[in-house]
Amino acid sequence: MAHSETYSIRQMIELTGLTEFTIRGWENRYSAFEPRRTATGRREYVKADVERALLLRELLKRGHKIGKIADLTNSKLKSLLGSGETEGPFASQAPKTSKEITKALDFLAVQKWAELETLFQGLKFKSSHHFIHSFFVPLLRALGNQVAKGLVSVAQEHFLSSLLKEKLYSEISKQKAKTTPRGARFVLATPEGDHHELGLLAAHLLIRSHGKTSLYLGANTPASEVSETALRFNASHILVVSTVGKQAGAAQETLTYLSDLRRQMGQTTKLFVAGPQAPPTPEPSTGISTLKNFHELEEFL
Repeated sequence: MAHSETYSIRQMIELTGLTEFTIRGWENRYSAFEPRRTATGRREYVKADVERALLLRELLKRGHKIGKIADLTNSKLKSLLGSGETEGPFASQAPKTSKEITKALDFLAVQKWAELETLFQGLKFKSSHHFIHSFFVPLLRALGNQVAKGLVSVAQEHFLSSLLKEKLYSEISKQKAKTTPRGARFVLATPEGDHHELGLLAAHLLIRSHGKTSLYLGANTPASEVSETALRFNASHILVVSTVGKQAGAAQETLTYLSDLRRQMGQTTKLFVAGPQAPPTPEPSTGISTLKNFHELEEFL
């Protein structure tokens, strides 16, 4: 967008995800845009029009009526979006979030990719505990609420997740890796077919920040690979974060995966499981413990 001062209606469609019918309708009926015309009568939009279209689109998703907001300036549309005010079926207020989270979600809503990336780069936290509990978890919850309401596209969700992943790696890099042969030694993985690793990375960060030794295998790891690595690593604990069941793409159900790990590892290694697919706390005799949240992991650490 920085390389062009004007945009055709086709470019407007590509940049905003709106249809030509919608753009022309907002323009002709509500005067939402006032594009310039070329000598041949072709419409030419400017960067402010693209931003305006994105703002209007997001506000309509939140229950606002185009007839009530089409004549507002871009500045007022931004303020309305930032206030979190909603109408209709979305009128119930969401839990209050921090200024940084609100700003991140606002940038995400209007596809301010560079601004969102700059915001993440500038975030500073007192500790790993502070990062996880004051920013990471609340942001994921807020994002989940917006996804459930249809306010965030797949592309937007993926971009924000990539920024969170980069931030987690940055915070992990600040922790010194422990290699002591004694004490708690963790191996971390998600089951085969489960490609969601944000929660696993957050657990890796907390384990490292508490001075424990950890080996991060990451997402989509077969049970046989986890057990073989854990045996070579002399792991005292294995932490599995399971987010999807077999119907959603996992190679096995979570309990089957854990049973395979237990059979291959024997009874000496403690198994922790967390995530949406984690089963209720199994019998103590199985040597498997369910972690309901990051606080429970930190209590153990």
